[in-house]
Amino acid sequence: MKYVLLAACCFLAACGDSDDDQGEVTVYFNHTVAGTDLKHEDILYTNAAGNQYGVTRLEYIVSDIALETTGGKRVEVAEFHYRNAFVGATRSVSAQVPGGEYAALHFTFGINGAKNATGALPSVDHFNNMAWPPPMGGGYHYMRMEGLFRTTNGEDAFLTHTGPAGGEDFSVDVSLPLSLTVSGDEWAIAVVMDLNEWYNAPSLYDFSGRGGIMGNAAAQLTLQGNGATVFSLGPIGHPDHIGQVHGEEEVEQDRAAQDHDEHVEE
Repeated sequence: MKYVLLAACCFLAACGDSDDDQGEVTVYFNHTVAGTDLKHEDILYTNAAGNQYGVTRLEYIVSDIALETTGGKRVEVAEFHYRNAFVGATRSVSAQVPGGEYAALHFTFGINGAKNATGALPSVDHFNNMAWPPPMGGGYHYMRMEGLFRTTNGEDAFLTHTGPAGGEDFSVDVSLPLSLTVSGDEWAIAVVMDLNEWYNAPSLYDFSGRGGIMGNAAAQLTLQGNGATVFSLGPIGHPDHIGQVHGEEEVEQDRAAQDHDEHVEE
């Protein structure tokens, strides 16, 4: 009799491991500046230093995207994701996850520590174009944000290129609490990057007098510290609804992702 009971228990356990309650979760990465949707090129924004600026380029890598269950287990959504703010095809990443209760979304802005090594990412154009120069330690940029800001003499360029300057890790760990129940259904989670937060607090970041910062560890450290408030959680709901919350401004691929060299004074 005990063997019959044992077999029944094993059968029930196997049923409990079925994929029937799996669901698909899509994470969207959206961009605002002080609460308004990001637009391409136009000088519409002002940071805390008083710089009036517009963005011509914004691309970055996030890694180790994972949902955390209420029991503390992390479930991977994606190991790496490339995002170009003006190319809608890069806007989201999706994964099948086990059914259950989830309490947080985690990811790393950039790639942390020893994982950020040349060749660690798939050899495709968008990752290859994010390469950090080998003479500066190799690996990959976390972000390349570029644009123009007004000066007393007209306009000047700003380059916010973040990455492993001097071989140090300046990535940003992000944890966003949420309440999500997955039970064989589809969900979308919106993550919002507020660009002004890179420049506002706790350290004021002024574009004036800054050229290339790829070799500037102090600037990288400032941006890393400011990164603590850059990301917030947006709406959670059905993908068809969440995908339309922020209007994605499409820009021709060659304008949105063209490669620019950053000249660094060593």
